[in-house]
Amino acid sequence: MNDQTQAPDQNMEACMQAGTPGEEHKRLDQFVGTWKCQSRFWMEPGQDPMESEGVMVNEWVLGGRFLKQDYSAMWMGQPFNGIGFWGFNNITGKYIGLWMDTMCTHFCPDEGDFDAASNSWTMCGEWDCPQGGGKMKKRSTIEVLSPTQHVMKMFMPGQDGKEFLCMELNYSKM
Repeated sequence: MNDQTQAPDQNMEACMQAGTPGEEHKRLDQFVGTWKCQSRFWMEPGQDPMESEGVMVNEWVLGGRFLKQDYSAMWMGQPFNGIGFWGFNNITGKYIGLWMDTMCTHFCPDEGDFDAASNSWTMCGEWDCPQGGGKMKKRSTIEVLSPTQHVMKMFMPGQDGKEFLCMELNYSKM
């Protein structure tokens, strides 16, 4: 039978399994808490970075299904706030993320995998480009360095189309 012709109890069981947090969700427990963030941003390869400090507060929501991220900082002399959600999609077998902040009016979704050997995630996505429209691709890595430190790096294509490091966020647990 295909999914649409299954008996109601089979459909309910499949929905319950798809909606139940598992080990992949528990892997994100290490990010719960309040973190000091040292940020560096590069607008183009070879330029000096712009730097700022912020605070990220992460907590479980929706019964341990998603890690909610609340970020606040000063950026270019202005308050900056962001909200994100990070989880694991039991159906696709991928980690998923969604970010939005005070510098944009669009969502920034991404999807990726965990690598146990390096204790890191690689997440890829695309969002609306503020310069000329179209889509802008990005790749992020999140590497756990210790129980109290992790680093997130974001890479995007430069003017020449080659990927470059455009953002580095170093987190220390408070």
